Amino acid sequence: MSEDYQKNQPLSFHTSFRIGGPADWFYEAKNEKDLVKAITFCQKKKISFLILGGGSNILFSDKGFRGMVIKMENKEIRIKDGKVLVAAGVSLNELLKLTAENSLAGLEFLAGIYGTVGGAIIGNAGAWQENIGDKVKRVRALNKDHQFKWLNQEECQFAYRQSRFKKSKEIILTVELELKKDNQQKIKQKIKENLAKREAQPKEPSAGSIFINPKPKSAGSLIEACGLKGKRIGGAQISGGHANFIINLGGAKATDVLELIALAQKMVKEKFKITLQPEIIILDENGKQIHY
Repeated sequence: MSEDYQKNQPLSFHTSFRIGGPADWFYEAKNEKDLVKAITFCQKKKISFLILGGGSNILFSDKGFRGMVIKMENKEIRIKDGKVLVAAGVSLNELLKLTAENSLAGLEFLAGIYGTVGGAIIGNAGAWQENIGDKVKRVRALNKDHQFKWLNQEECQFAYRQSRFKKSKEIILTVELELKKDNQQKIKQKIKENLAKREAQPKEPSAGSIFINPKPKSAGSLIEACGLKGKRIGGAQISGGHANFIINLGGAKATDVLELIALAQKMVKEKFKITLQPEIIILDENGKQIHY
């Protein structure tokens, strides 16, 4: 085990934000056996560990992580009779491509969303009034006692950008999705249309939407109304194209992003009496989630 991990691996290499200091240890788990081996190693050595997927919805500390980051690299996908069994480490793009090729509809709303299946399940990713949790039949997870368990859709406790996995210590391994057969060209056309809708989104490194949309207003419209579009602190900037995105212009630090988050929250609260809740996961160097 000790021969397989990397020391002092910059986490900026593994997140869509391109931000984050070094992890003490970094390990790529290519299957469930690797994952259990890494967790067991950490527990025996009393090393903190953190599970990472695509790194698309996370902000690591500039100090990195004092422990081991275990990246899920299992890429297995199986399709049979409209049921899709997909590993947590599979990218949403790869999943969408394969389901479309098999004429399976229902995931077109995921077009253009960066990240992995595991991360999408944790945050119940979605767009245009559709969420991935609605397509889930069951999820296979590993709990803190190293027990494997299948959880049905109801047990996953899906809600808007929420699931039980945001608070539990369970690690998502495999997801079973139930999709419907449809015309392949129709599916691909819908994907194309959804990608076109996302053209306005920034191309610079980011973590996607920073804040959860407070109904009925969108977070982006509230931030824009406060005159914050284009506001820059250090290497981070509230996007001039979409105000609910903070982008890395080059060399941005986590502290730059956090200052922009705090500023947007403060101004929206003062102007609209609305508290914006971050959609991204913000972690300190000990892996503890910071709530803004």
